[in-house]
Amino acid sequence: MASSWIAVAAPYLPDIIRMAKPLFTRTPPQADNSQQLRIDILNEQIAELQNAAATNADSIGKLAADMQKTLEVLQLGAERVEKRVQSAQLLAWISVTAALLSFGLAAYALAS
Repeated sequence: MASSWIAVAAPYLPDIIRMAKPLFTRTPPQADNSQQLRIDILNEQIAELQNAAATNADSIGKLAADMQKTLEVLQLGAERVEKRVQSAQLLAWISVTAALLSFGLAAYALAS
């Protein structure tokens, strides 16, 4: 079970690790941080956060579209399986009826 999960997730591990790394600008460790430098860094961090939020929104939109397609395919598959189950049930009832008629005919033949 775990090996199948790893086999599925292995191709995506580099992307996951890359995304998990710190993506945003950090304040440089300088002793003479001026107010303008801090404001510039904050503005850069805000721009990076906005960019990340836009990217996340696009990714979520694509994921939602993929999930909708997946659900439609699953619904179609469920309908097909339901039809096959109904056909199998009908065939089972026909088989049971034929078996009971055959048993009755055999019993009648033995009794006569």
